[in-house]
Amino acid sequence: MCEWCFKHGAGKKWYLNSKNYLAETAQETGAHEYIFELWKQFEKVYLQKIYGLSMKGPGYKFSMPVVGRALKSYVNTWFTKEKPLNGRNPRRGEGHLGQVVMLDDAKKILELASPILRVNCACRHMTRGIKDPCCLAFGALAEMVPKLPRYVPDKGAEVMHIDDAQEFITEMNTAGRIQTVWFGPMPYIAALCSCERPECAATTIRMEYGLNSLNKGEYVAKVDFSKCTGCRTCASRCDFGALSFSDSTNVPFINAWQCFGCGLCATACPENAIEMVDRNENPLLKDVW
Repeated sequence: MCEWCFKHGAGKKWYLNSKNYLAETAQETGAHEYIFELWKQFEKVYLQKIYGLSMKGPGYKFSMPVVGRALKSYVNTWFTKEKPLNGRNPRRGEGHLGQVVMLDDAKKILELASPILRVNCACRHMTRGIKDPCCLAFGALAEMVPKLPRYVPDKGAEVMHIDDAQEFITEMNTAGRIQTVWFGPMPYIAALCSCERPECAATTIRMEYGLNSLNKGEYVAKVDFSKCTGCRTCASRCDFGALSFSDSTNVPFINAWQCFGCGLCATACPENAIEMVDRNENPLLKDVW
């Protein structure tokens, strides 16, 4: 398990600890005020400047050996900031860390979260101006969304029953969307998103700039070659460049170091030839988040 599981998981995955969804936890972390400022200023989190550099398009600076390492180290402290609870800056996304989750775990999350409100995705609104109600807000975030009208879907705010929410994220998974769960702020859990590259800001800055705003999931994909028929159904399901096909053997190859554990390839396989295994079972991957 990742370090947040040990700190905030009570012996299990951090996003399956019911305490992290409680109204008391929201109050302790100042979640309502934090969430309002974060979502109100969402573009500024992405477009702000660090030492005079805009976060939009700073790849060449991050690639510089000395300057790049220093910048990444500095920015990465934002996402994992835990204390002081009321001193975190929402305009820098401090304490706002996410993790990729498989569909099965995403369904378990929805059994813990209440109320569940379907809202417009902040990333898709920011990057493409699209009003796409593909994210699920919980608790404090669900309560604050009415004060942030651009995140309210055109048909109005939709409170979802657990069964309906689980069916919805299953549809999103089938459509190739990646489920991610979010601290808001740590350790309070505020949202489950269903987005994709390149719209997902966290995935983009993780993949392109190496900023750890989004952790890899608890699992990695593994192919059972005895079941694989080479149908290539999984070929277009990986947003992380971890899956490729061998023309000579007509079977998929999964680079476990690049795999984020979203499980999209596994849920698409008609032969159940791809299984998701615990990252911690591989000694080379247990610290690769």
